Amino acid sequence: MYLSYYNLTEKPFQINADPKFLWYGEKHKEALAMLKYGILDNSGFLFLAGDIGTGKTTLINSLTEQLGDQIIVAIIPDPGLGNIDFFNFIAAAFNINNRFNSKGEFLVYFSHFLHKAHRDNKKVLLIIDESQRLTDEILEEIRLLSNIEKPDAKLINIFFVGQNECKDIFLKMENRALKQRITINYRIDPLTKNETEQYVRHRLKVAGSEKKIFTPKAIRKIFTFSRGYPRLINIICDHCLLTGYAKGKKTISGGIVKECAKELKISPMTVEKKEKKRVKATETKQEGQQGKKGKKKRKIVGYICLLVLLLLIAGYFHYLYDTKKILVKPVTQIVKIQNKSVQKQLETQFAIFPDQKLIIPFGYNSTELSSDIFEKLDLLASTMSSNPDVGIVIKGYTGQLGDLLYNKKLSGLRANIVKNYLVDKGVSPNKIKTFGIGSVRQIEDGDDIENKKIPERRVEIEFDTNNQ
Repeated sequence: MYLSYYNLTEKPFQINADPKFLWYGEKHKEALAMLKYGILDNSGFLFLAGDIGTGKTTLINSLTEQLGDQIIVAIIPDPGLGNIDFFNFIAAAFNINNRFNSKGEFLVYFSHFLHKAHRDNKKVLLIIDESQRLTDEILEEIRLLSNIEKPDAKLINIFFVGQNECKDIFLKMENRALKQRITINYRIDPLTKNETEQYVRHRLKVAGSEKKIFTPKAIRKIFTFSRGYPRLINIICDHCLLTGYAKGKKTISGGIVKECAKELKISPMTVEKKEKKRVKATETKQEGQQGKKGKKKRKIVGYICLLVLLLLIAGYFHYLYDTKKILVKPVTQIVKIQNKSVQKQLETQFAIFPDQKLIIPFGYNSTELSSDIFEKLDLLASTMSSNPDVGIVIKGYTGQLGDLLYNKKLSGLRANIVKNYLVDKGVSPNKIKTFGIGSVRQIEDGDDIENKKIPERRVEIEFDTNNQ
């Protein structure tokens, strides 16, 4: 109705999960990269959580489009089924043209299916959406499916997608065996105010409009009423465009947003109140079940965890202190370079970085080297090739606070990408040590990450005195 009025080719704020409109904010980039990595790495169980309307289904659709033909994917949109129905639904989702009357019959057939896929060098992925609807019985059956494997390889990856309360299901005692197998988990939070603006602009651009239809005040109001939940943003924005069309307004003001939110009966705190109510209800239920004895145990466990954390922090800083003493020295003290010209270039190149380190920044979940770093790496490779006594240490870091194992692997992957580049340039791999440090995020709330001198997502190169 309002498309031609705003020069749009299609509706920009439809509720359906269209990957074309997916806006890759930091949260979506990290989630997408983490899940994709977990699948390609055969991590087994993965879990994506998020409140209603945070974009989980859209993210799944985008993920499946990027996986390629070597991944056999099946999606179960609603797992609220009985055992046999659940098994038959899995079979149908994987295009297994057979109907089963017993669990044993299904397992035999499904085992053959998984082994054949492995022989064909294909990975199998089962995505279970709306996982908060899973019963304990079905969860146990899913866990048993993962037991179909080879000694040296997992034959199936299982990806749970559900609302935040799904986490409570995994925490139940009867599901602890499955919870221990979840190697990667990620929670999508609502968008920030700046992300909300970028999200709205992106969807309008995809729909054919380059104009700023919503004023800055309107964007602020959209965030206030939606609290950053993409589904609510879509509902509010679509209603605003319709109202603006009816009023003959080419630009949507804050007043129109407020009027539409009132018509939709959306208050600024609606979503937040619902979330607090859900959390409070969960806590009350748990306290009622566990009683005073449970509270006392939690306090004791909390004190023990705090003590262990303090010891780990102390050990970490001691490690950093010792590492710095050993590895960080002025370039002139560490490397005796025969070519004075190359030595001067190298000293100049490294001198602009703190602690005589070469810092290589990476984008959000990116593993690509930027073009401006090649010259520095080429100089380093040339120096090391002509000076066989020169050795280096390459450390990778991530910025997110998500799964520890994933952060370790991603940071190690970045370090090895730099190493491979240097090896391709003629550097002996024996002269390069790589470490995946993981996340070392120590930025206080409210700080601007972009203004930090040293990027969080980075690789650091230091000279290794132990190689001398």
